[in-house]
Amino acid sequence: MLVAMPAEYMSHNRFELLRMVHFSNNEENTADRLHKIQSVVDKVQKNIQSVYEPSESVCIDESLIPFRERLVMRQYIKNKHHGYGIKLFKLCSSGGFTYIMQIYADKNLELQKTTTSVVMNFCQSILNYGRTVITDNWYTSVELARKLLDKQTHLVGTLMKNRKNLPKEVTNKKLKSGEHHKTKCTRDFCSKMARQARCPLNYPQNIQML
Repeated sequence: MLVAMPAEYMSHNRFELLRMVHFSNNEENTADRLHKIQSVVDKVQKNIQSVYEPSESVCIDESLIPFRERLVMRQYIKNKHHGYGIKLFKLCSSGGFTYIMQIYADKNLELQKTTTSVVMNFCQSILNYGRTVITDNWYTSVELARKLLDKQTHLVGTLMKNRKNLPKEVTNKKLKSGEHHKTKCTRDFCSKMARQARCPLNYPQNIQML
């Protein structure tokens, strides 16, 4: 699908006028840091989800919109290219298309306290369809893998060694460069590869992924 360039429909001067667009009443819900734009964000996401179906594999991660001006919501993320900006939690399709987005507004954002809850909340609309969720080691855990499997959803991701419920057979295994070791719990499949992170793959028992 071809995407038309904005310049074909809007001049630069007209685009600059968008800075003056206002969507909210300043006297309403001023305790919410996102109240000026949340209604627009919700409307955009609702329209996207009404016409777009995410792929079999989806990814959950954080993204950073570069921004260095004064803003209480501004975050610093060391491993991001720009460093400073506005953090977003996103669920993206395999083609990179953003299906769900939530702006991080620090204490006033109603996100769950645990990373497992964040993922489960984001995935509510795509569960029970046999999809695969891909996460990094900040989200991935055995608890999350099992909760997703209960909803007929798979999990693939890197995993920190100090996470709970990891098989000691995997975490304590000494490997040489290039070696690979795997073990299988009741419903989970864990593997370890030398010089790489560990991956829990909660596929059905009759499937193994190497």
